Amino acid sequence: MRTRDHRPAHVHVLFTDGRDVLVYLDNLRTISRQPVRSSEMAPALEWIAERTSELIAQFEELQQ
Repeated sequence: MRTRDHRPAHVHVLFTDGRDVLVYLDNLRTISRQPVRSSEMAPALEWIAERTSELIAQFEELQQ
């Protein structure tokens, strides 16, 4: 997460090769400028889904 980032609440999944996938926390929709296979995103999406409420609270705290 980044401080003072745009809404709606989201996280960035960063890959070691520099790819950055934005994941909206309200619906787990993903946006990426680079190709990312669903199998690459599956572990991150599972982790995010299990912690959505916590992540939204953290996002809101960082925006203050």
